[in-house]
Amino acid sequence: MRKLNVPIEDAIDVFDICISKVQNTDLKERLENCKPSIVTAVADYTTKAPRIELHTIATHDLINGNVTSSEMKKVYSDRMVGATAPGRYIYDKWRASAPNNICPLCAQRTTETLEHHLPKSKYPIYSVVPVNIFPACSSCNKIKLDAISNARETEPIHPYFDNVEDELWLKAEVIELKPASLRFYTIKSDHWDDIKYARIENHFRLFELEKLYASHSGEELAMNYFRINRLFETGGALSVKNFLEDSWLSMKDANINSWQTATYEALFNSNWYQEGGFKP
Repeated sequence: MRKLNVPIEDAIDVFDICISKVQNTDLKERLENCKPSIVTAVADYTTKAPRIELHTIATHDLINGNVTSSEMKKVYSDRMVGATAPGRYIYDKWRASAPNNICPLCAQRTTETLEHHLPKSKYPIYSVVPVNIFPACSSCNKIKLDAISNARETEPIHPYFDNVEDELWLKAEVIELKPASLRFYTIKSDHWDDIKYARIENHFRLFELEKLYASHSGEELAMNYFRINRLFETGGALSVKNFLEDSWLSMKDANINSWQTATYEALFNSNWYQEGGFKP
């Protein structure tokens, strides 16, 4: 879960670009008349998001009384996503906005698409609103689909409005079976209230991060077997421990909540692993 900078584009400017080539005069007029409603909706969103109150925004099927959900969603799908769509350059810019193209939801896979925090199927007025759209990997996008929240505790972490990178929340423990593996879990920071931690746990479950991180850590253990076994044969458990400590501190310096940091901390704290548990 990584924080991203809010897009600098104005919602109405983006909307204008997307509908600029609408040929149907009736549709164009109805879309144009949605602008005041969009401005109001954006103000409501940006007020409620920092307060963890997005779940209080009502789902809807009509915008401004006469633009259907389908028509508004097509402003995104046909007029932003399409290869020759007028808003395609904005889509590409936002999709490339995550540092190193890493998905902010899982903090692991590569970004391939855009995700709507409030799904456009339930909240079509936010179909092309910048603060509601961010880059994500296809897997996280498919997992979330049109899921919505009905309480503060279940609001997913929002990359633009939530910061969960400054406090430790991800840990792992070594499972002492052959071959060795790890189990990942969340912990509550002393500086967090119950709501924030509940949201972390919910996000962790929703996006199946335990399974994802366990899979990647298993591959990491297999890839490091030759090196660790060589250290063990030449310098014993102490050499293994020193390598694991250096790896843990290096990963921690880059990201305290990466699965790599949690992995190497758990291995560093496992005498069983260092004394031969790493062997298949």
